[in-house]
Amino acid sequence: MTLSKINNDWPTDNFLAKLYRRTLASAAQKNALNAVEFEKRGIPYEEVYRTTSRQLAAENARNFRSRMSDPNDLRQWGEQMTPELGREAFGMEVLECTEDCFAMDMHHCPHLQGWLDCGMSDEMCAKLCDLAMEGDFAMAREMGYELENPMRLANGDCACRVIYRRKKQTEE
Repeated sequence: MTLSKINNDWPTDNFLAKLYRRTLASAAQKNALNAVEFEKRGIPYEEVYRTTSRQLAAENARNFRSRMSDPNDLRQWGEQMTPELGREAFGMEVLECTEDCFAMDMHHCPHLQGWLDCGMSDEMCAKLCDLAMEGDFAMAREMGYELENPMRLANGDCACRVIYRRKKQTEE
């Protein structure tokens, strides 16, 4: 048995945050177990997962946009992305919050915890993370933002860093 390089520990005493983590972890376990079964049977699932992630992201982007007075202001995006319960559940640390950029580190991932809890390897966790992040990248595109994800807990990094930037307008 190989040791995992993944560290997904981030303490919270908040009962609701723990409940939220468990709910997200359970949903992630189902997706992970489905992926394993599809692989065992030789059924391609990755493109379907990416497609449904993009579809859900489009709906989420519409919902976020409807609650923002200026969708081009990434400070408002940051408010949408970091509700109090989410900050506690994901161990969020806001690094930058300006009109043009919203960046944060997440020190705990309930999805990753679900995958680890059902025995997924580091490699499978990284693959599932990539599939899950498809939705985040799609939502950023729907909102007119660029998204960078230079660090991921599933890759053994100390946090999952997401950086949203307003797209630069090209001159014609």
